[in-house]
Amino acid sequence: MNHGVRFVCSIIALCMLGSCCSMQAQQNQDSYQAMSDKFFDMLQHDKASDAIDYMFATNPNMKKVPDQIDQLKSQFASLGSLMGPYISHSVLVETKLGGVFVYQHYLVAYERQPISIRIKYYKPHETWLCFGLQFDAKLADEIESMSDLKIPLDKK
Repeated sequence: MNHGVRFVCSIIALCMLGSCCSMQAQQNQDSYQAMSDKFFDMLQHDKASDAIDYMFATNPNMKKVPDQIDQLKSQFASLGSLMGPYISHSVLVETKLGGVFVYQHYLVAYERQPISIRIKYYKPHETWLCFGLQFDAKLADEIESMSDLKIPLDKK
Protein backbone atom coordinates (compact mmCIF):
# COMPACT_ATOMS: atom_id res chain seq x y z
CA MET A 1 0.00 0.00 0.00
CA ASN A 2 2.85 2.37 0.88
CA HIS A 3 4.45 1.73 -2.53
CA GLY A 4 1.14 2.49 -4.25
CA VAL A 5 0.84 5.86 -2.50
CA ARG A 6 4.44 6.72 -3.38
CA PHE A 7 3.84 5.70 -6.98
CA VAL A 8 0.74 7.89 -7.27
CA CYS A 9 2.54 10.82 -5.62
CA SER A 10 5.46 10.35 -8.02
CA ILE A 11 3.12 10.37 -11.02
CA ILE A 12 1.38 13.53 -9.76
CA ALA A 13 4.75 15.25 -9.18
CA LEU A 14 5.99 14.30 -12.65
CA CYS A 15 2.78 15.57 -14.25
CA MET A 16 3.03 18.86 -12.37
CA LEU A 17 6.72 19.22 -13.33
CA GLY A 18 5.97 18.43 -16.97
CA SER A 19 3.11 20.91 -17.03
CA CYS A 20 5.30 23.60 -15.46
CA CYS A 21 8.11 22.97 -17.96
CA SER A 22 5.65 23.01 -20.85
CA MET A 23 4.16 26.32 -19.68
CA GLN A 24 7.64 27.81 -19.25
CA ALA A 25 8.66 26.69 -22.75
CA GLN A 26 5.47 28.20 -24.20
CA GLN A 27 6.06 31.47 -22.33
CA ASN A 28 9.66 31.55 -23.56
CA GLN A 29 8.51 30.97 -27.16
CA ASP A 30 5.90 33.70 -26.90
CA SER A 31 8.20 36.22 -25.23
CA TYR A 32 9.39 37.59 -28.57
CA GLN A 33 5.75 38.30 -29.44
CA ALA A 34 5.30 40.10 -26.13
CA MET A 35 8.29 42.25 -27.09
CA SER A 36 6.70 43.08 -30.45
CA ASP A 37 3.39 43.88 -28.77
CA LYS A 38 5.07 46.24 -26.31
CA PHE A 39 7.03 47.89 -29.15
CA PHE A 40 3.83 48.61 -31.09
CA ASP A 41 2.04 49.79 -27.96
CA MET A 42 4.81 52.35 -27.46
CA LEU A 43 4.59 53.40 -31.13
CA GLN A 44 0.85 53.85 -30.74
CA HIS A 45 1.46 56.17 -27.79
CA ASP A 46 3.96 58.26 -29.78
CA LYS A 47 6.99 56.90 -27.89
CA ALA A 48 9.10 55.71 -30.82
CA SER A 49 12.43 56.52 -29.15
CA ASP A 50 11.44 54.58 -26.02
CA ALA A 51 10.22 51.70 -28.19
CA ILE A 52 13.57 51.44 -29.94
CA ASP A 53 15.47 51.68 -26.64
CA TYR A 54 13.25 48.93 -25.23
CA MET A 55 13.87 46.58 -28.17
CA PHE A 56 17.62 47.06 -28.31
CA ALA A 57 18.03 46.90 -24.53
CA THR A 58 17.31 43.18 -24.91
CA ASN A 59 20.53 42.73 -26.88
CA PRO A 60 23.81 43.70 -25.14
CA ASN A 61 25.64 43.67 -28.50
CA MET A 62 23.60 46.65 -29.69
CA LYS A 63 25.48 48.90 -27.28
CA LYS A 64 28.35 48.66 -29.76
CA VAL A 65 26.39 50.49 -32.48
CA PRO A 66 24.91 53.59 -30.80
CA ASP A 67 25.13 55.66 -34.00
CA GLN A 68 22.88 53.23 -35.87
CA ILE A 69 20.39 53.24 -33.01
CA ASP A 70 20.36 57.05 -32.91
CA GLN A 71 19.80 57.17 -36.67
CA LEU A 72 16.90 54.72 -36.38
CA LYS A 73 15.39 56.82 -33.56
CA SER A 74 15.67 59.94 -35.71
CA GLN A 75 13.98 58.20 -38.63
CA PHE A 76 11.17 56.87 -36.45
CA ALA A 77 10.73 60.31 -34.84
CA SER A 78 10.07 61.83 -38.25
CA LEU A 79 7.31 59.30 -39.02
CA GLY A 80 4.64 61.20 -37.10
CA SER A 81 5.18 64.45 -38.95
CA LEU A 82 5.48 62.75 -42.36
CA MET A 83 2.90 59.98 -42.08
CA GLY A 84 0.43 61.34 -39.56
CA PRO A 85 -0.69 59.49 -36.46
CA TYR A 86 -0.28 55.75 -35.96
CA ILE A 87 -3.47 53.82 -36.75
CA SER A 88 -2.76 50.07 -36.49
CA HIS A 89 -0.43 47.20 -37.34
CA SER A 90 -0.84 43.68 -38.67
CA VAL A 91 1.52 40.80 -39.37
CA LEU A 92 2.28 40.22 -43.05
CA VAL A 93 4.73 37.36 -42.51
CA GLU A 94 6.25 35.52 -39.57
CA THR A 95 8.99 32.98 -40.16
CA LYS A 96 10.50 30.81 -37.43
CA LEU A 97 13.73 28.89 -37.88
CA GLY A 98 15.02 26.16 -35.62
CA GLY A 99 13.45 27.60 -32.49
CA VAL A 100 16.20 30.23 -32.30
CA PHE A 101 15.36 32.80 -34.99
CA VAL A 102 12.13 34.65 -35.79
CA TYR A 103 11.49 37.14 -38.57
CA GLN A 104 8.34 39.28 -38.40
CA HIS A 105 7.21 41.62 -41.15
CA TYR A 106 4.41 44.04 -40.27
CA LEU A 107 2.17 46.37 -42.22
CA VAL A 108 1.85 49.49 -40.09
CA ALA A 109 -0.91 51.90 -40.96
CA TYR A 110 -0.35 55.60 -40.41
CA GLU A 111 -2.93 58.17 -41.36
CA ARG A 112 -1.29 59.25 -44.62
CA GLN A 113 0.26 55.97 -45.77
CA PRO A 114 1.30 52.49 -44.66
CA ILE A 115 4.86 51.50 -43.87
CA SER A 116 6.61 48.21 -43.35
CA ILE A 117 8.40 47.26 -40.13
CA ARG A 118 10.64 44.22 -39.95
CA ILE A 119 11.76 42.76 -36.64
CA LYS A 120 14.28 39.95 -36.22
CA TYR A 121 14.68 37.99 -33.00
CA TYR A 122 17.45 35.61 -32.04
CA LYS A 123 17.66 33.29 -29.05
CA PRO A 124 21.27 32.12 -28.62
CA HIS A 125 20.56 30.75 -25.14
CA GLU A 126 17.35 30.99 -23.11
CA THR A 127 16.30 34.57 -23.84
CA TRP A 128 15.04 36.19 -27.01
CA LEU A 129 17.04 39.21 -28.22
CA CYS A 130 16.05 41.84 -30.73
CA PHE A 131 18.51 41.06 -33.50
CA GLY A 132 17.33 43.70 -35.96
CA LEU A 133 14.70 46.37 -36.50
CA GLN A 134 14.03 48.35 -39.64
CA PHE A 135 11.23 50.17 -41.38
CA ASP A 136 10.51 51.00 -44.97
CA ALA A 137 8.21 53.79 -46.11
CA LYS A 138 8.13 52.43 -49.67
CA LEU A 139 5.73 49.59 -48.90
CA ALA A 140 3.10 50.83 -51.37
CA ASP A 141 5.73 50.86 -54.14
CA GLU A 142 6.85 47.32 -53.24
CA ILE A 143 3.26 46.05 -53.34
CA GLU A 144 2.75 47.71 -56.71
CA SER A 145 5.92 46.13 -58.13
CA MET A 146 5.04 42.68 -56.81
CA SER A 147 1.52 42.96 -58.19
CA ASP A 148 2.81 44.05 -61.60
CA LEU A 149 4.92 40.88 -61.75
CA LYS A 150 1.66 38.91 -61.74
CA ILE A 151 0.33 40.54 -64.92
CA PRO A 152 -0.22 37.75 -67.43
CA LEU A 153 1.81 37.98 -70.59
CA ASP A 154 0.13 37.57 -73.95
CA LYS A 155 1.28 34.23 -75.40
CA LYS A 156 0.53 34.86 -79.11
